[in-house]
Amino acid sequence: MKTNNKPTWLDYLNALKNRGIEAEQLKLTGFDDFFLANNFAQSFFMHSIPFIYLLDYQSGLYINMSENFAGYSAECFLKDGINHTLEIYQQDHLRLFDEEIFPDRLRILEEIAPEDHKNHIFSYQSLIRNRYGQHEHFLQRNCFISDEERNPVYSMGILIKINDFGDYSPVVQTVERVDTGREKENELICKKIYYLNKEDQIFSKREKEVLSWMAEGLSSKMIADKLFVSEHTVINHRRSMQQKSNMPNAIALVGFAIKSGII
Repeated sequence: MKTNNKPTWLDYLNALKNRGIEAEQLKLTGFDDFFLANNFAQSFFMHSIPFIYLLDYQSGLYINMSENFAGYSAECFLKDGINHTLEIYQQDHLRLFDEEIFPDRLRILEEIAPEDHKNHIFSYQSLIRNRYGQHEHFLQRNCFISDEERNPVYSMGILIKINDFGDYSPVVQTVERVDTGREKENELICKKIYYLNKEDQIFSKREKEVLSWMAEGLSSKMIADKLFVSEHTVINHRRSMQQKSNMPNAIALVGFAIKSGII
């Protein structure tokens, strides 16, 4: 289909709608038939589906693991269990998960009925060394099956490679509650940002200036006039500080700063 100008997606669809395609191989009578009959379709889905795992926390062994995760055979995980994961986990990311992210998960689960743990999805991004020695970014989404005392016993999840979607520092964890009746969208329970380098959480000199004026009750426009910058710049400083401190709004941010002795 040749045009003088590049068509938009909607323009392209409208143009294609009125154009018959007679090639028999492009007629799809059913998704299953299409998938089974076309090698390229099988290849696409094979390389696009997420990796799936089921980990037994009691034994430290994987009950199930997809083939070829980060280039490793499933046998590596099934045989060596969590030890293999610890070997290929980038050490700064492992420390962050071990010392901050997982303890926060336990605190969250403490507030949830044990039978409801499986209906909460925890997501965060991590860095894994593949079998060729290169580090790759993966988004992990998992839920827990827990005992009556709210202790996670099984972790079931998926891992999706996200190498090509930008910078993944800091690390973001979200927790969603799934509507098992599928009548509502997932409910975001919490979102928290974690920093691999603690220096990244330190407020800059300019951010502290903005914060001091915020504590005086000045609006973003008024602070911008004081500092001879744009209002947009002030808003960006405020958002940066809220992200660094995991505070939900300006009032909470000022309270945090006063309590922490920042201002």
